[in-house]
Amino acid sequence: MYMSKFGMGREQVMRITAGMRQNFANVGLPYAFTDRGVVANTMDAHRVLAWCGSPEAQDKAVEVIFRGYFAEERAPNDRELLIEACVAAGKSEEEARAFLDDKAAMRDQVQRELQEARGVRGVPHFVIRQPGRDPVQISGAQPPDVFERALQ
Repeated sequence: MYMSKFGMGREQVMRITAGMRQNFANVGLPYAFTDRGVVANTMDAHRVLAWCGSPEAQDKAVEVIFRGYFAEERAPNDRELLIEACVAAGKSEEEARAFLDDKAAMRDQVQRELQEARGVRGVPHFVIRQPGRDPVQISGAQPPDVFERALQ
């Protein structure tokens, strides 16, 4: 999938993923990538995160989604994965199913956020906003000192 999406050969994709695997290992996180690695539409994952509300709830949901994607090779639009993410964020399974069934829920907000993010080239991508300062954008896996400098 990655080869066709990004126009790369298998060797190039595997070389990039070896670097990713090392980056994850450096901070003690699991990383799985094989030829079955999936590329999928992430709209529902973005809707779930917007719906979760507080930053704390979003953190819990995104941990589930990222673990599923990066460690278990599950698609970020896997319905059961998204339900797990909602439950981790404090929603009931029933609420999560109803939310996911309503394709319009949070869609406008997510579309606005994605419009703001045009030009983003790496994930994760963070926009750090602090009062009185211009926003700082950080793309891709970065070491902690990059974030520390951005927050000073």
